[in-house]
Amino acid sequence: MENKASAKDAELPTAQNIDLPLDRYMFTEFEIHDLSSLLLTHTLACMKEHGHADTDLPEPPPLGLSKHNERRYGITDGRLAKRLGYRTTAQSAASVRGEKKMLSADEEFTLTGGSSKPGETGKGGKNKAGKQVPLGGCSGEALKTLGYSPTATPGNPAIVQTLNQQSFAASLRMDSVKQALQDWSACMRKKGYAYAAEPFSASNDRRFATRAVTKTEKDVAVADVQCKKSSRLVETWKAEETRIQRSLIAKHQQELEKAAKQYDATLPLIKKLSGPSA
Repeated sequence: MENKASAKDAELPTAQNIDLPLDRYMFTEFEIHDLSSLLLTHTLACMKEHGHADTDLPEPPPLGLSKHNERRYGITDGRLAKRLGYRTTAQSAASVRGEKKMLSADEEFTLTGGSSKPGETGKGGKNKAGKQVPLGGCSGEALKTLGYSPTATPGNPAIVQTLNQQSFAASLRMDSVKQALQDWSACMRKKGYAYAAEPFSASNDRRFATRAVTKTEKDVAVADVQCKKSSRLVETWKAEETRIQRSLIAKHQQELEKAAKQYDATLPLIKKLSGPSA
């Protein structure tokens, strides 16, 4: 029985790595996770130096995915679908995480340097422990470690995020993508599941809004992945969005070059500070 089960699992589609032209200007979800982890580590070290060794700050949520852009076009990992339905390992981990403690006023001051508005640099000064808090507080100090200004929003620039969203929306209007979605919907219907020819009609099924994953959800998720493969939905969608992104890049070259410079300056720091495993 185990061998037969293993053979069936081996036949399930595996997660797909979806590379797109705008990736040149964007951190992957894995790099963003490393960046967030580094910022937390440096922020907590600074807080400890300034008299707050037990500060409780939120950790970056676990990714729960194994490939870049793995779910841009919906679930693609058949083995994960069989085990967790439409959920990820990150969602499973989040369900057992405890609540974070509220920061004291002095912790907030040490963290921000006393700023109260977005984009405002806290002036710093002495906290209750008698420690001199730097401009921008410990949050600003951590940002500077990775080459940002103390008030920067780390990660992908707004222009890149906007174009990324635009290309996704535009790709959905392409006839080839619409046809692939119809083929996917027809495939699902043959398997006994009636879902509209819309990208996330199955994963958004209200029946799956349960605390624990059900057998029905798992079965539908597996069928979803299999139908994506037979309809070539992911390949078709990726080809259209690749074409759209190349066009957008040509129109916004100057703005994107600035994003590329920040990316090229920050990524080596992330890798250096994260160590060999990054």
